[in-house]
Amino acid sequence: TFRRFRAVFVDDGSQDDSVAVLHRCLETASFPYEIIRKENGGAASARNAGLRAATAPWIGFVDSDDGLLPQFLEQLYTAATQSGADFSVCGFQLILEGSGKQPQPAGEFAYEALTAAEYMRRYYTNWVGVVCMLISGPFQRGKKLFFDENCTYHEDIPFITETIAAAERVAQINNALYLYLAHPGSLSRSPRMDKFLSGIQSFEKTAAKLTQSSSAAAEIFCTMAPARYYIATLRKAAVQMSYPAFAELTKQIGFRRFLAVAAVKVYVQQCRIRVGRGKQLSHVCLGNMNRFVHHGAVSSQNSSIIVIIA
Repeated sequence: TFRRFRAVFVDDGSQDDSVAVLHRCLETASFPYEIIRKENGGAASARNAGLRAATAPWIGFVDSDDGLLPQFLEQLYTAATQSGADFSVCGFQLILEGSGKQPQPAGEFAYEALTAAEYMRRYYTNWVGVVCMLISGPFQRGKKLFFDENCTYHEDIPFITETIAAAERVAQINNALYLYLAHPGSLSRSPRMDKFLSGIQSFEKTAAKLTQSSSAAAEIFCTMAPARYYIATLRKAAVQMSYPAFAELTKQIGFRRFLAVAAVKVYVQQCRIRVGRGKQLSHVCLGNMNRFVHHGAVSSQNSSIIVIIA
């Protein structure tokens, strides 16, 4: 429903006939486009190539195997421009490959204008990918916001975190407009140790930057983000990796540093999270980290989290 766009296609070193197929698909295209061919460098490298080629006032991303509802660009653009936001963001629908699930249509359009601190809290309560965002081009170029090309695991988390921290205002849409196709062979579901290590290292670089900031958004990040990131990453690794590989991963990231000066102990008991001092922090299934509740007991930057996986 939004026609005023230019598409940049990035071929990240494909070895098949992807580019030929793309040219055939674009023979009747009614929009301007550019095709960039480069050596394989991964998702972060491909996205950076697209960012450097983008000259428009607003920039969005779409992964090659996903889809969009027709209102995706229109609603993100309207929310961003009406609110004066540095970026807008929508929800997504998860479509499991082969499930036969049909996308749900968009509901009535509405959005909230939030401060960066308000959205930082929401982001680390309910993660979304960069594909759900429409970012101001002048803002992105002025703040020099790019992806860490050494990161191969959820490379958008550090990028989005730094984008939120640099923003003044965010527009959040009520509709889930992005269609995320999940399939078993994706990089985010492979049990490679170097993948998890690269994600943790990239996250820690971002954390080091934000600890030097006195902004409200950075304070929210330092209070709640590290615990949530490490718990979610280690949970994913525990599910995907063999026990010997998982044990080696915890050694490589220096997991014992989380045990050294623990201010609060978190035990995994029957897939529930409890405070180690006998006081219940929250009852949430580890599979639903969106409901993990932040409390003062883990608000200190010096607090450490102990996760015991039985």
